[in-house]
Amino acid sequence: MTELTGRVVVVAGAEAVLGPAAAALHDAGASVALVALADAARDDVTVHVRADPADADVWDRVAMHVEQHLGPVDAVVTDASAEAVVRAVFAADLRRRGHGDIVVVRTGDDIADVVTRVAGTQ
Repeated sequence: MTELTGRVVVVAGAEAVLGPAAAALHDAGASVALVALADAARDDVTVHVRADPADADVWDRVAMHVEQHLGPVDAVVTDASAEAVVRAVFAADLRRRGHGDIVVVRTGDDIADVVTRVAGTQ
């Protein structure tokens, strides 16, 4: 299994694959902040923020909350619905820090592949 201990990953979007991807990233040792509209409480991630990840207005408080509680973000996993917004929020900081990336997933993507792609963003 891929080891992500010490990494902070934001998972944001509406695709069904994102919940299982968040859980798998958490299982691999990452601190995971899941940002989604889903109502169900999750115990398979570090932080679950109920918000529309495609709404740019929520990210000022969400990004600050994640970084205050988990630390600087090392990678973001998102879908097409939230990609433009999360790129605007995180891409410059990821580039400035010299590692990490934004991984875009689609329905049907293999969860193990998503975890491997995140691990490759180091």
